[in-house]
Amino acid sequence: MIDNWRKATYSANNSACVETGWADGLVGYRDTKHAALSDDNRPTLLFSKDAARTFLTMIRSTTN
Repeated sequence: MIDNWRKATYSANNSACVETGWADGLVGYRDTKHAALSDDNRPTLLFSKDAARTFLTMIRSTTN
């Protein structure tokens, strides 16, 4: 269970933000627009740490 969610540093001060958290070899991403839902019901993308690293590498390579 991920319990250390943090808002992304590049997020604006509105509800259009992304949060990330990690635990036990997993990395999770979720949208702050769903904050009213319980943690068990919030849509969340879960990746292994290796898959998350690959995901971020791919995103960074397309934004440069």
